[in-house]
Amino acid sequence: MELPRGNSYGSLYYTEVVGQYGQCIRELDWEDFRKWLLNNKSTLHAKYCFKWAKKYQHLAFSDELVSMSPSRTRQDVLKGIANLTRFLDIKNNTDFHEILLRWLKKKEIKWRLNVKSNNYEISNKITIDAVLKNINTLPQKYKTFALFVLVSGLRTTEAKEAFNNHDKLCRDGVMELFWDRATKKTNAVYCHPLLHDRINDKVSSSRITKNLHSKHLGCEIRYLRKLNYTINATKIDPLLAEFMQGRRGNVSQRHYFLPMMSEHKRKWIKIWNPIIKQVW
Repeated sequence: MELPRGNSYGSLYYTEVVGQYGQCIRELDWEDFRKWLLNNKSTLHAKYCFKWAKKYQHLAFSDELVSMSPSRTRQDVLKGIANLTRFLDIKNNTDFHEILLRWLKKKEIKWRLNVKSNNYEISNKITIDAVLKNINTLPQKYKTFALFVLVSGLRTTEAKEAFNNHDKLCRDGVMELFWDRATKKTNAVYCHPLLHDRINDKVSSSRITKNLHSKHLGCEIRYLRKLNYTINATKIDPLLAEFMQGRRGNVSQRHYFLPMMSEHKRKWIKIWNPIIKQVW
């Protein structure tokens, strides 16, 4: 399918593009699109991309998308539409994805939120006590998992793996992980004795998403990692806090940081005791 060409990419050009896009959408086999997503994304990501694309496909090149305030919802809409345009290009030999990217740039629609200002706003609104109050309302298994994420400071996917393999990984209150995936590194974290015996079940990504949704937790689950760092850095040691979050050190520096963990272990347990006891 040949798309209109032009140098100025004015309103008439985009009107023609929208017409072509609408025709492709009407002829689209959504089941083919779903299968393509599953072949190219994780199952959970594919599921949500399909949901966002099918629900919001009409927003591509629209004033409604331009007027949407920056939010996670708009990010989800952009992901869905972007993946949909890529699929349409593959099926129809079109250039919707490239045109969409130019259009987003022209309309000054950003792919990312203003993370720094957003974090500052969150830190002023959400306290550890408020988060613990919300954790206390969760189902028992996910209450334990949420506390584990908070206390360990691990990223959600890392916390899931560590939680599900706790018996194999936990040795004398320390979990030596030393995982390395692309730019994300995981070193070693403490396992609190108040949680240790309660970790006797497994969690799945889909159930984590459902049970620890921000509407239940009061914040995104990744914010628990930020709370963890603040507490460890201000009350124990900032260098150790960075190591436990994978920001500093690596497997070759175990000889430096692991003795430091042993040295501060009792203090760490004492600091986190009253925090965990607000839930148990």
